[in-house]
Amino acid sequence: MALLSVLVPDVRMEVPEVPSFVAQRQLLRAMREFCEFTRAWRVNVSVGVTKNVATVNLTSLLPGGTELVDIISMKNADGGAPPEPRTYRWLDKNISDWRSESEPDANYYVLDGNNTVRFMPTPSATTAGKYTARVSVKPLLTATTINDVLVNKYSELFIHGALAYLYAVPRKPWTDASLAQYHDLRFRDGLPSARAEAADEFQTGIPRKVKYGGL
Repeated sequence: MALLSVLVPDVRMEVPEVPSFVAQRQLLRAMREFCEFTRAWRVNVSVGVTKNVATVNLTSLLPGGTELVDIISMKNADGGAPPEPRTYRWLDKNISDWRSESEPDANYYVLDGNNTVRFMPTPSATTAGKYTARVSVKPLLTATTINDVLVNKYSELFIHGALAYLYAVPRKPWTDASLAQYHDLRFRDGLPSARAEAADEFQTGIPRKVKYGGL
């Protein structure tokens, strides 16, 4: 993990009037938005289940100082069929009385908010490490560190994002709408390619189909 403060000098090099703590706060904002859009910060977590308990809170399984953005994939650790993502609306429409069902293996899961996932059917047995979830996370608003691989790979993008936020702050010595727009465009132009790289798990040589008019 890398300290958020590592990029503060780069921000203050362009906007020296900005206090360090303000620069760090805007870097954090940019990093959170980056992680939400790209799903680039990914980790594997081992998810155990408890008999007759449908939900599992993943907070303690995530890296310190992070919160869940999304579940990328879910595998059954014992080799069974993996549960598939669904919504409560879909379950209500397609499976009658689904809340009362109980089985050893889940067919579906729902991302339930607050770092929580709900399995359906409800587990009928307690099993440690029942599922392996590939999840994406973002730094908490209180975070002081971030994944060092992302910092090394996307530091320029984070700096553009922080500068876009800073220059857009009204009635400050450094306020500059044109520079805010410039850095915002540079930040947002880099997000789609970062998302694509994350989808490929940062492996090179992945063949992609290109459609006319964009990817």
